[in-house]
Amino acid sequence: MKLLRTEITPFINEPLYIDKREQPFLWSPFHSQPSFHAHPEMELVFVEEGFGKRIIGNQVEPFEAGDMVFIGSNVPHIWLSDPAFYEEGSTLKSKVIITYFNPTIFNQLLGSLKEFDQIRRMVQQAAKGIRIYGRTRNTIAEQLKSLSTTSGFEKVNGMLQIMHLISTSHDKGYILPHAQARTNADNADKLVTAINFIKNNLDKPIYLQQAAALACMTESSFSRYFKQRMKKNFSAFLTELRIEKAKELFLQSDLSVKEVAYRCGYDSLAHFHKLFKDFTGLSPAKYKSDYHLFNPLHRAKD
Repeated sequence: MKLLRTEITPFINEPLYIDKREQPFLWSPFHSQPSFHAHPEMELVFVEEGFGKRIIGNQVEPFEAGDMVFIGSNVPHIWLSDPAFYEEGSTLKSKVIITYFNPTIFNQLLGSLKEFDQIRRMVQQAAKGIRIYGRTRNTIAEQLKSLSTTSGFEKVNGMLQIMHLISTSHDKGYILPHAQARTNADNADKLVTAINFIKNNLDKPIYLQQAAALACMTESSFSRYFKQRMKKNFSAFLTELRIEKAKELFLQSDLSVKEVAYRCGYDSLAHFHKLFKDFTGLSPAKYKSDYHLFNPLHRAKD
């Protein structure tokens, strides 16, 4: 089975992401079809409903409702719904909660504090895939259902509690006898390459032709592929990233509206003004002034 090397963070723009899915059969919205893949992000999967086969590393095992697995960075995996889910007229459905952790942010967050030693050891062991069951699984399942609707500190705190519970629980076992060595016969996710290029060059002119070339596709093929994977067209995605960057610059600096527009790749101030207002409902100047008005740190500077 061909292995796709990909990343999740470029698609979600969050270091910690909880994805609650209900589908006719299991598939990742970050791929055009179910694929055997690996990514740097750690992943906690809880199956609420559904059954089939899962492959983690070189181990093929059945899964059913209640299956819970935590896998580490770059561990190859795929969950495949039973063929019955694909039959015409099937009323079967799959429900899963999948949590992604960016390992870089995780390491920055926990650092070298001794209090997190158990969690760090558990994360290292997750390279073998950790199957979670019993009371621990039931407790985590309830916590995940609640956390899927939260954000900010509450979500981060809740996930740290879950990882602590996994690290200290005896209700777990390993799927692989040892961590697998990385193979050289990898199929890189070309869309990730294109997205990272876009994010690293938002201050410059970016054209569909450039992104298509990075993905080794024609412009028309890449455009269709991009929309299939991202659920939006290339220009809309580019504009969304640039406006999000503009908002960050307004919040994190005292740059003028003109300078922010320029740093986000807009030569025309009028065009930037229109797009920003379309996305936020506020003009750039209003957005900036409102933040400075309600931010006590900026009020203190003034």
